Amino acid sequence: MHIERLDFENSPYLGVFGVATDKVLLVREGLQEKKLNVLREVLKVPIIETSIMKSRIIGIFAAGNSNAIVVPYYIWDTELERINAALKEHDLDIRVEPFLSKLTALGNLILANDKAALVSAKFTREEAKQLEDILGVEVERGVIAEFHAVGSVGVVTNKGGLVHPETTEEELEWLRDLFKVDIYLGTANQGVPFVGSCMLANSFGVVVGHLTTGPEIVKIEEALGFLG
Repeated sequence: MHIERLDFENSPYLGVFGVATDKVLLVREGLQEKKLNVLREVLKVPIIETSIMKSRIIGIFAAGNSNAIVVPYYIWDTELERINAALKEHDLDIRVEPFLSKLTALGNLILANDKAALVSAKFTREEAKQLEDILGVEVERGVIAEFHAVGSVGVVTNKGGLVHPETTEEELEWLRDLFKVDIYLGTANQGVPFVGSCMLANSFGVVVGHLTTGPEIVKIEEALGFLG
């Protein structure tokens, strides 16, 4: 099964609590084993349970792709050591980079796959260049549907993408060209336009908030390349 509905302690905002790539899933601590098993089955990658700055909302703080995961500079040393140890244990060559910036909600402000990344225009050009070096992909600064929180209003994998329904046709073309995948408009969790906050997705599958409707699921499947 490549798509499942799930909740994290009754919250449908799964993307707030994790960051998924084609190599690994970082997710908040304390989830039931049954839910971790669903995540394993659908996303088909090793799971690392962690906190960031003693917080469970790690999807707001962390962003990344198969090359690297960017975390706030203020991550605790013990957390960083634990993540790196788990990556080593799974034989994963992924860089975890504490990023020094006045902006710490990196998961909200960065949208990335293995081809490119879009970062909020709130990052300086110098910061965007640093992120380009860390993530190992082309990085552009910008907004989606007038929102700086590009990681909240979008989700993109190496197979497809879904963005806020108010994204313009011009922006869609730009995003498709940047990420080299087809990108659709859509919602999740009964009409929520902040789709990045509502799901965890990679090229193998997607886990959506439990409030997501049947028609929304069909659109998500189409957008992320799981139909046909």
